[in-house]
Amino acid sequence: MTDTSDDSGRVILGLDAAERAERRREVILDTALEMFATDGVAKTSIEALCQRALVGNKAFYEHFRSKQECYVALLRRCTDRTFSRVVAAMPTGDQSEDAMVRALVGALAHALIDDPRVSIVTFGVAGGLTVQVDKQRRENRRAASKLVISVWEMYNDDLPEAVDSIALAVIGGLFGLIGDELDRVDYSPDPRTVDRLVDHMAEFVLAAGRGMR
Repeated sequence: MTDTSDDSGRVILGLDAAERAERRREVILDTALEMFATDGVAKTSIEALCQRALVGNKAFYEHFRSKQECYVALLRRCTDRTFSRVVAAMPTGDQSEDAMVRALVGALAHALIDDPRVSIVTFGVAGGLTVQVDKQRRENRRAASKLVISVWEMYNDDLPEAVDSIALAVIGGLFGLIGDELDRVDYSPDPRTVDRLVDHMAEFVLAAGRGMR
């Protein structure tokens, strides 16, 4: 039954006000992913973004105070979805370090390459890096480095004191390999490209692990 007491309480098409607002936010972010990756942040106006998303400017400002804030929210969403894919790919049961690393870096590579727009948003398009964007990217790398450490801990009981810094450097290297490969193939990788990249990424992580031992 639809409650028509006021707009905040009405259910329209099965969605209440909060659910409709969340759907509009996701539509805006979906559109931002396409436009930021294709045209760049600097060349994408809020008005054009709202027109493409079929929402009013008011709806945009209900969720984001600026285009930069929208970009940071999109970056966070891309990061959350990437981490979810990597965690979901973690093998269960007893696995060799090689199998574990290859499964995780493979999931990371595919999460960032299967839809090249995700990599473009994750690694570039800021058009004048701001403190807020730089802070978010550094937070992303620190979070990813903790996952690397958790894998090393499975196979090494005596990690060095500098393991946090080493893991952070490894994540930077992995992101660098992905970004360089996508740039080399003009963001149009084929399956053989991805397979080769995953092999190189896995060897890099495994070499770092061997070096600590």
